[in-house]
Amino acid sequence: MGTRKTLEELVRQLQLQLNPAVSVDPEFMESIRVHCYRDVADPAVLDNLNNCFQQQRPIPQYTPESYTAFILSKPSFTDSVIEIHALECLGDDGHPNGELWVKLKSTAALAAAHDLPQEKTALPLAELQTTLLGAVELPNVTPAIQSSGPEWLCSTLVCGEDTWLLPAIETPLDVPERFAGHCYIKLVTENHPAGRTLRTVLDETSK
Repeated sequence: MGTRKTLEELVRQLQLQLNPAVSVDPEFMESIRVHCYRDVADPAVLDNLNNCFQQQRPIPQYTPESYTAFILSKPSFTDSVIEIHALECLGDDGHPNGELWVKLKSTAALAAAHDLPQEKTALPLAELQTTLLGAVELPNVTPAIQSSGPEWLCSTLVCGEDTWLLPAIETPLDVPERFAGHCYIKLVTENHPAGRTLRTVLDETSK
């Protein structure tokens, strides 16, 4: 997926797609800062962190690109800059397994920050997937809505032949600022078996 655009450029485009009204400002693209992580999404890491929080123990040392760093990250507005986060998940072989987990600011949060109408709209999951996979014919793309950040982290991305269930969560604005206006989604890239199959069909039909 990196030959056409960098991961940062793709994730920045995903953020813009949540509220296209703000992207008419040419300076807005430059105000999005993408933090990228690359690691195995090991459930044991999340369990260990939860134990540290519950027992009030220090968090183990971790590297900037690690799964731990991604777990602890939160999208935010900082001095007019939107800080967003993306985890490129690795398989046990150390190569990307085709899952891209993103932590973005929600449509409502962008609307509130830019004084735009806060109309409730459905997550544009098909559009986001098209951005990552190109002009492929997608199956039915459906959000698997989660109830919390930890639940989202533990959730499974399911790609059936006819339907893809993509774990997602949007937090409201009327909660503490640290947790407000977030949009977390798990998406499929070309490195995923399902994504690779669609790309292969597209490449064959375009010959």
